[in-house]
Amino acid sequence: MHDRPFRISIIDYLNSAPLNYGFKRGLGFEHFHLKFQVPSVCAEHLRSGEVDAGLISSIEFLRIPNLQIVPGLCIASPKRVRSVVILSKVPPEDIQSLALDNSSRSSVVLGQILLRERYGANPTTHDMGPNLEQMLETHDAALVIGDPAMRAKKEGLIVMDLAEEWHTWTGLPFVFALWMVRDGAPAVPVSGGVAPFFHKSLEMGRQNLTAIIEEAWHSIGWTKLELREYLTENISYHLGEAERKSLSLFFEKAVRHGFAPESRELAFL
Repeated sequence: MHDRPFRISIIDYLNSAPLNYGFKRGLGFEHFHLKFQVPSVCAEHLRSGEVDAGLISSIEFLRIPNLQIVPGLCIASPKRVRSVVILSKVPPEDIQSLALDNSSRSSVVLGQILLRERYGANPTTHDMGPNLEQMLETHDAALVIGDPAMRAKKEGLIVMDLAEEWHTWTGLPFVFALWMVRDGAPAVPVSGGVAPFFHKSLEMGRQNLTAIIEEAWHSIGWTKLELREYLTENISYHLGEAERKSLSLFFEKAVRHGFAPESRELAFL
């Protein structure tokens, strides 16, 4: 009998482009089947077993049982991220209504924790598509992520960069997403299993940053220099000691605020 392919959910935001690069260029094509999704759908498909691995919002590790993390890799931001922001018409402490980008999971939890614990604000929230104009028509502030956040017109608005806020508060980087693999994923019949493919995919992405920037430049409207800085300084792909410490702290706060059922130790492939 022919074993089924290993199904990977791919996010098409710029920040994930280096991680996805190899897979999109045919790395391990004989083993993998790719699906393209936004982070929230990616998580649902991992939960339901429609995919075997996905680049998932970090908070989902607490919400979906039996996931394992691909070691050493993540989407993190050491300080300022620039693509995960709350854009507000009023100061943070005065935000009473907040529109949440419905394609996000970790960022919407982070945003609410920051508002509650740092600013003493506990706004009502509504999930919406990432259309800034519509979000701000009916709310004091909007939380937007990814490419829509990078393209958003920010004039006249207070900009809260969520990774920067977290770093100022905790001294730690913030981990937005992790490659996670579900229990029962098919074995990939090569030495070392599936994990090395994820590392190789990023390595290929790093070698082809110029091509990634060239492609993004047409759609995002930042200069090539800004895009390179974003992919090399604002975003980090290394899951090290500080990142693991940050995840533990974030998980503990998320559970305390009722955003996840219970905390658990990080589990790696």
